Amino acid sequence: MNKFRSFRYFYFAALVLIQSSFLNCFTVFPYKQETIDSRLLDKKEEVIISNKGRIDFEFQNFELVLKIEGASFQETVEKRKTLETKKVFYDYKKTDGYRQLDSDDKPWNRYILGMFADIGALFEWTTIPFRTISRKKEQETLFENIIKSEKIKTFDPKDLQLILRAENTEFFNKNPNSDTIRIPLTEIRKFFPKTNSIEALLYYEKERIEYQNIPVAEEIRKMKLR
Repeated sequence: MNKFRSFRYFYFAALVLIQSSFLNCFTVFPYKQETIDSRLLDKKEEVIISNKGRIDFEFQNFELVLKIEGASFQETVEKRKTLETKKVFYDYKKTDGYRQLDSDDKPWNRYILGMFADIGALFEWTTIPFRTISRKKEQETLFENIIKSEKIKTFDPKDLQLILRAENTEFFNKNPNSDTIRIPLTEIRKFFPKTNSIEALLYYEKERIEYQNIPVAEEIRKMKLR
């Protein structure tokens, strides 16, 4: 009786392992899409007011020199809604768990579980041709294109807010009196010796209108060699 029960448990465990392997040996994923048809559903123009900024930078005499500007624009935006029919192509690959069995340090996993996984993979592989058949799908897509833009207002630097960050720490947060801001590289090196770059964010009121990631590591290295 005990032998029969042990065999039943072993048989059940084997079925679970085979089923698990059958479901998890390969993963199917879309690798390419082709648009085979596109139909225009709606087209309209909209006039909006958009605030934009600009941050230019250069290095002079071991200083980071920033030049900022911001303006408001009246823009005419063309919006097009289309219905696209796409053909999706699929491929398959081994799952991470199945691949790891080949190089597992434990013989039980590598040989016993690997054997069940290979059996499951053999059955699962026969379904791959059906699972990777290309399929069609319909998708609504919205395209926006600016067809006209006119500057209607230039912001005074005092109306802008410039924030500088390094190593996730804010070290400059001001409403500049000028459109040119100078930051000594010695100050950056002193407080942030390991930083490679600085984040510069420009705001108008509470709206962020520009962002720049400024590399400084090379300039700091040159300063050290001076």
